[in-house]
Amino acid sequence: MKKLTYLSLIACVVGFQGVAEASCKYESIKPNTAPDQFYDNRDGTVLDVRTGLTWSLCLYGQTYDASNNSCTGAPTAVTDWSVALNAQDDFSHGGVTDWRLPNIKELATLVEYACFDPAIRTEVFPETPSAPFWTNTPDAEGVDPAPLAIGRYIDFYDGGEFNDNPAVSRFIRFVRTAG
Repeated sequence: MKKLTYLSLIACVVGFQGVAEASCKYESIKPNTAPDQFYDNRDGTVLDVRTGLTWSLCLYGQTYDASNNSCTGAPTAVTDWSVALNAQDDFSHGGVTDWRLPNIKELATLVEYACFDPAIRTEVFPETPSAPFWTNTPDAEGVDPAPLAIGRYIDFYDGGEFNDNPAVSRFIRFVRTAG
């Protein structure tokens, strides 16, 4: 255990940017998601059969590679919530343009609370960074709606939901209603 902690510290010090396999504790924490609740359409989308939502396999800024059912390129982190909300206008996949930023409840359905770093089923979403992701849900704390509106986000390091520090870059995973 000390060796793992030491290696993790070394990786942080040298700036390791790779996506690691999630650390899951299924033997002591009951999973709240199941791999078979997700169906990989093998077209860059994943259907959640429990919710009826279709998720983009790739993150905003990445491109789907059909030859190996994976994503290429680096995801684009977005600092401003309004930019994140407008990013859906630039995103299309498979000729479908009704992709959108998920609300906080929708994005929370991807969180696997038995895992951390990242808190998601990596066998379904293999390259998900252990980082915050935007939602279209506004802060309910009465923040002045313009120009300082703050959107809520989920940090996929541990699945926590937040609305603080609007200057932190966050990633985007788009969703659409299956159909």
